[in-house]
Amino acid sequence: MTSDWQPTQEQHDQIFAELGRCLYVFQSIEARLKLMLPHLIAPDQEESLASVDFSNWRIYLDSKTTLGPLIQKLKDHVSTSHPELIDAAWSQLVKHRNEVMHHFVEQPFARLDTESKFQEALAFLKHRRASAAHLLCMLQDLCLVFMRELAPDAAPEEVTTVH
Repeated sequence: MTSDWQPTQEQHDQIFAELGRCLYVFQSIEARLKLMLPHLIAPDQEESLASVDFSNWRIYLDSKTTLGPLIQKLKDHVSTSHPELIDAAWSQLVKHRNEVMHHFVEQPFARLDTESKFQEALAFLKHRRASAAHLLCMLQDLCLVFMRELAPDAAPEEVTTVH
């Protein structure tokens, strides 16, 4: 079955813009985890993931560690009364990231050969970005607290993030 429908340049631009927004959100989550992780101390440990004097605090910032392993490190350093809920949320985030970053072109709608497939692709990307943006906002707030605590003499700087 052939279709005469073709996405317009504006529709192509919309898809690529949304892909870029998704990329930004997921990479921003990774960057914030890389910043925070060395400073967290696991519930049953006395030391952080960085050295005792935090001299290697850039251990993750300078690494190629991706979202899955970073989240596993975070889960190891956070205690909760409902670990299954946290696991499900983090697993969903990694799944969504992988669907966008590694498997978008494999999705049935990725050919964009009908108007409905274009709409489905756009909705797919927007949903993944929106669900990840909530976490990004929380991590951003935590990072701002960490940065203020790590540099108490620095003037407070107000940062707002729009996703």
